[in-house]
Amino acid sequence: MSVVSNNIVKEYKRRGASFTALDDVDIEVKEGKITAIMGRSGSGKSTLLNVLAGMIKPESGAVTIDGMNIFEKDLRSRDKLRAEKIGIVPQSHSLISGLTAYENIILQNSFSEHDRQSGEGTLAEIVTFLGLDELMDVYPGSLSGGEMKRVSIARALFGNLKYLFADEPTGELDNDNSKKVMELFRSQAERGKGILIVTHDKLVADMADIVYTMENGKLSLL
Repeated sequence: MSVVSNNIVKEYKRRGASFTALDDVDIEVKEGKITAIMGRSGSGKSTLLNVLAGMIKPESGAVTIDGMNIFEKDLRSRDKLRAEKIGIVPQSHSLISGLTAYENIILQNSFSEHDRQSGEGTLAEIVTFLGLDELMDVYPGSLSGGEMKRVSIARALFGNLKYLFADEPTGELDNDNSKKVMELFRSQAERGKGILIVTHDKLVADMADIVYTMENGKLSLL
């Protein structure tokens, strides 16, 4: 099974003029594989990730998740599908300030039907691997940018969802932590998770199975 886009077109207006953010884009995110998209800022990478996750509706084209055309569903149904299938690491910080790191991590499961207890063992492994054990009772306001990013990654992986979409997951991490994150992603892919990463980081691209480049809304295999 996989996440597949066919002929995706997304347009925006800027200062009264239209521009094409995604220009007839086809891509497949396969289970058990790490797929990376590289490109300059503004090339359309994040827009594509958000379309594939069902958060942005394209002007035309189709996105299927495990054979289901998600844009044939209403917004609420898409939200439910995403909560049950896709863990997302956003580019910007999205932790809730009034919740501890641990509470932010387990929040994902409150929106899905996955059994929380079944993921606790895996969560402990992830937290330890990412060096977050001592930070579980800390609030986001006391975390560094890199620590918040690692908490976001742990949150996206909690619950053993089928897919992980990560937008610049190593953007605020040093080389050692970037390598750890990619090692963790690799172990998740080996367990069958389909992983999509939007990145500027060559280290990330070098550790991916499939690498695309995006320029001016056009996607091509590297």
